[in-house]
Amino acid sequence: MIENLTITQLVENTAGTPGLLAEHGVSFFIEADGRCLLFDTGQGHVLRHNALWLGLSMNRVEAIVLSHGHYDHAGGLREALDLTGPVDLYLHPEALAPKYNREGRSIGTPFGDGAALRAGTRRIVETRGPVEILPGILATGEIPRRHAIEDTGGPFYRDGLRTRPDTLPDDQALVIDTPRGVVVLLGCGHSGVVNTLEHIRDISGGRPVRALIGGMHLLRANAERLEFTAEALARFDIGSLAPNHCTGLGAVCHFRGRFPDRFRESGTGARHHFTTGA
Repeated sequence: MIENLTITQLVENTAGTPGLLAEHGVSFFIEADGRCLLFDTGQGHVLRHNALWLGLSMNRVEAIVLSHGHYDHAGGLREALDLTGPVDLYLHPEALAPKYNREGRSIGTPFGDGAALRAGTRRIVETRGPVEILPGILATGEIPRRHAIEDTGGPFYRDGLRTRPDTLPDDQALVIDTPRGVVVLLGCGHSGVVNTLEHIRDISGGRPVRALIGGMHLLRANAERLEFTAEALARFDIGSLAPNHCTGLGAVCHFRGRFPDRFRESGTGARHHFTTGA
């Protein structure tokens, strides 16, 4: 288990602190009992600046984990590797596949060539199933889609002509086990927040959820889905809730109103501290 954990929002859509920069994307800098890793890399335009401004030592990073292969999470991978040097990279193999949006625009990673990516990393670890990153920290791998109400937030495609739907099997979350429960980081939650939490419950042996932080891709969610999600969050009795990025203003406001004592902001520069006693 991780006794002392600090999660810094290195990249996010908003920046409320003078000197920091925002972009549409997500990156988390994680310090866990003296060891560091990066979860997602944003687009790459503000990563270097924000790391310097926040005083984060990127050369301490031992591994990079990608939640999925969209540009706002993996676009900064080249920039991140330039800052960290060769490190272990954890990703689902489909994260490197071509990806397109509803307009047929490419929204994938900058690494179409796996050989070039291997040259810049220490090793690449595929995460089709749960994989331990460091002791007490794991990537979920593929997340079963149990609830039909939770779509991916698409439509997304595997080709520019939009003939092959992309169900985003590469979507995964990061789970950090602490004495008081697991801290869950989401990239976009394309698999569905409830699907994700239920999968984490299964693979963690039913550990309580101490915190849930990240994007939930509820931008176009209707009232039924928002209420379905809120009811599930209440059942999981989550200690603190910090939705951001692609969650959408309507969903953020809904959760803030439903969980006022547990809601947390997580714009660029936010720091979330978790210790054994707090």
